[in-house]
Amino acid sequence: MVTKKIRELQKKLQGNECIFLDGATGTEIQRRGGKTTLPLWSAGCLLQNPSLVEEIHDDYIASGADIITTNTFRTTTRTLRKAKIGQQKAKELTILACKLIKDVISRAKSKKNIYIAGSIAPLEDCYSPQLTPANKELIEEHRELAKNLKVGGVDFILIETMITIRETLAAIKASLAVGLPFGISFCCDKYGNLLGKETLEEALKAIEKFRPLFVGVNCMPPQDMNNSIKKLRKLTHLPISVYAHGKGHPDDRDGWIFEKGVSEDAYVRYAKKWVSNGAQIIGGCCGTTPQYIKKISLGL
Repeated sequence: MVTKKIRELQKKLQGNECIFLDGATGTEIQRRGGKTTLPLWSAGCLLQNPSLVEEIHDDYIASGADIITTNTFRTTTRTLRKAKIGQQKAKELTILACKLIKDVISRAKSKKNIYIAGSIAPLEDCYSPQLTPANKELIEEHRELAKNLKVGGVDFILIETMITIRETLAAIKASLAVGLPFGISFCCDKYGNLLGKETLEEALKAIEKFRPLFVGVNCMPPQDMNNSIKKLRKLTHLPISVYAHGKGHPDDRDGWIFEKGVSEDAYVRYAKKWVSNGAQIIGGCCGTTPQYIKKISLGL
């Protein structure tokens, strides 16, 4: 279903307006002292300290973000089962994640529309396409999360960090089944191919007929983004989204280690190149903070 808010977002995108997505949630929870050990990752904070998640959303809105993403990257029954937490908690945590954003928006000083994006990510590790479950599991589990996101009141679904076409299609079908529009973001290598070794051309052919709001790339170092952006611009007329890593790198225990990486000012320089190459929705992925979003919202 296309709501008035989504029509407004589409109009902005058709008018080539730059839209700002928020930055990282999981690594920002960790940076602020929250627990993010795997497998729960960012979902653990919904159990232990939901006010911290709320604080992060608030800071991203204050930094200029137009789109705020739900902290539902790992609120799936699969993840909760691995963490030995009752699977019935999946719905409860997903709806809580949505409520936290709605509460922040209701208190925000900004009167502009803030769009709530419901995050759907790969069911297994984002860097391990070989772990992608069977189609039946993908469809059932993504549909469950999409259904919970709809109950929670998101504006659209953000199918993000996708590494295989197969799982992307399952998440698309889940979004369509609950009547929510969706955007898609792939995780690629520096050559512009999905981590599952499929090409962006193959991916676009598979998804374009479903009419996503936008398509893009995320969860990659900023210096590795340009090949993917250029390929997308040649392959599609859809709006393009980009959100890259800031400081740090993945860690098998805590999820992320903060060292080295790209500063806020350097990130803005990369973002300017992305926009000149055709990107329109700009945000941040792991290792970025509200300060990154503030810098790009003022610098683009």
